[in-house]
Amino acid sequence: MMQYLAERRENRRIPVAFDAVLSYRQHTLVCTLRDISMDGAFLNTYPDELPYTDAHVELGLTFNKNGNYKHCRIPARIRRISEDGAAISFSDVGIDAYSNLVSIVYQS
Repeated sequence: MMQYLAERRENRRIPVAFDAVLSYRQHTLVCTLRDISMDGAFLNTYPDELPYTDAHVELGLTFNKNGNYKHCRIPARIRRISEDGAAISFSDVGIDAYSNLVSIVYQS
């Protein structure tokens, strides 16, 4: 008998498709943001290029807000690595990053 796992996310994931930069120590990795919520995101990339699970990383995004391009950096942790990328959760998001995150999630 197959058991189904309960959805643990509190916030709705929004499908998106734009470039993002994942930074870890001195390394940067350009990847594609597949979906995003107020709690985290999924990044499509090669798993061999990712740091380990639970690594502290920074997600860099550029997005259009009211006709102006804005860049934001959001602290995150890698929660899961799969064959097509990584699930990350956001942590210690400051007020500016939170405001930008709201813009990204609710304008998508």
